Amino acid sequence: MFSKDRFITAVDLGHGSDPSAARHKPSKPHEEGMATVRALFAVVALMATCAWTAGASAAPQQLDCVLTDTDGRPHSENRAISIVFDQDKKTLTAEEDGKDYRFERVSISNVSINGSTENVTVGIDRSSLGIVWQRYDPGAVRTEFGHCQRTRSPM
Repeated sequence: MFSKDRFITAVDLGHGSDPSAARHKPSKPHEEGMATVRALFAVVALMATCAWTAGASAAPQQLDCVLTDTDGRPHSENRAISIVFDQDKKTLTAEEDGKDYRFERVSISNVSINGSTENVTVGIDRSSLGIVWQRYDPGAVRTEFGHCQRTRSPM
């Protein structure tokens, strides 16, 4: 049992009448400094994300990608594919072995880039630049994975 003289309240700790204030007070002086550092890192990360997003959407960007066929088809490993996207105009195109693709149902966000044609869908993770390329043929779906890198100058 608690005796009344051993029970400490937030008022006794000098935090006014808010009982939750005692729970949130740092127990060590360095914890307050660490909280400030974490808040500063969060602000810097947010500013960097906004700056990257603003620059990323200013003009069309090109990604050079390498795909690996997971179905093991001969001569298809390490195929090069070029992706160009414009975040402002919501356009997405690709060029693979001389064949051009103009994607319709395009979705471009800070997280991913997605689009589809009649028989191809593409998805790109913007943080890792991993790519999934799926081709739909009658009675079969061919899925390829790969990795992209940014190109300095778009097509």
